[in-house]
Amino acid sequence: MRQDSLGINDIICNIDLIERSSLHMPTCQQCGYKWGWIEAFLKMFSFKKRLRCSSCDSSQYVSKKTRMLLSLFIFISLLIVPLISYGVPKGYVLAFEIAAYALVVILMPFIYKLSNKDEQMW
Repeated sequence: MRQDSLGINDIICNIDLIERSSLHMPTCQQCGYKWGWIEAFLKMFSFKKRLRCSSCDSSQYVSKKTRMLLSLFIFISLLIVPLISYGVPKGYVLAFEIAAYALVVILMPFIYKLSNKDEQMW
């Protein structure tokens, strides 16, 4: 008998592979403390340039590479808006923009890399 659905073990293995590959939580460069998703998410919306490590209280900054990557995500999502002039219904574009924004916000803590110093963008 062939089983097409995923079992709980398959799901756990897939989640483990995702965690090991590219999705890493921010890690303090001073003490090595690994931030949790909620902690990184809340600090992300503090809009402060300097983030404080909860473990060693050192100043941490979002790396230059991370800021450039996040800027790219925003730019790519804005490229969809001109499709309205080509006859794509506004509802589809709006739904895509909302879904893209939500996905970026949810994945942002995984994308964050920290640095001990404030790196200039250019």
